[in-house]
Amino acid sequence: MKYAIFGDVHANLEALTRVLEECEKLGVEKYLCIGDIVGYNADPSECLNLVRNLPLAGVVMGNHDEQASEDNELVGFNPQAAFAIEWTRNQLTDEERDYLKKLRLSIQIGKITIVHATLDSPRRWGYIFDKHSAGASFSYQFSQLCFCGHSHVPLAFEKFGTIMGGKYQNIKVQPGHKYLVNVGSVGQPRDGDWRSAFVVYDTDENDIQLHRLEYDIKTAQQKILDAGLPERLALRLERGQ
Repeated sequence: MKYAIFGDVHANLEALTRVLEECEKLGVEKYLCIGDIVGYNADPSECLNLVRNLPLAGVVMGNHDEQASEDNELVGFNPQAAFAIEWTRNQLTDEERDYLKKLRLSIQIGKITIVHATLDSPRRWGYIFDKHSAGASFSYQFSQLCFCGHSHVPLAFEKFGTIMGGKYQNIKVQPGHKYLVNVGSVGQPRDGDWRSAFVVYDTDENDIQLHRLEYDIKTAQQKILDAGLPERLALRLERGQ
């Protein structure tokens, strides 16, 4: 079975469309989404509908999904992100917001767990950047593999007695080892590489592969400007920040 694991789409339709086209070429059979389908970019409904119509094995809630589904005052978001969430709330239908509101924070499917942020405290929306934060999440990981996002930076951690981790391109899954893999971001990468990121997990080969893809970034940027969203959200796409 080939799974595509992706997330942090953030309403970037051009990036998501490109990723899904590539997944079809790669022979992906099932999809796992680690959340934040909406926020920042200009096509929240279109991206949400695309994701919902995939052969999904699971999808979880991200912090932007949560806030877009609510009507509460926004706390803890920078001004550009808050503006985009308020705008997104007005773009989504009641049914779409209700769908986001009902998403779970984590799901386990066999030996795979998906979560947007961390397993130790998923709704606090913490980040995993180092062995310490990875170790806290590993303490609540009861499956061999956990795929996450939130930081928009693809990193992987392996636990076999001690914890090792860092950047990755390909991971060979070993028996008795646990893995915590950040799949990066489809719609707003922040590792200095503007290309979309996602991973494919091949259960037959026990192989996890990170993929990076160019997409029509100019169209995505123009849509942000045309929608009246902050210019900084368009500019950061080309910087991978």
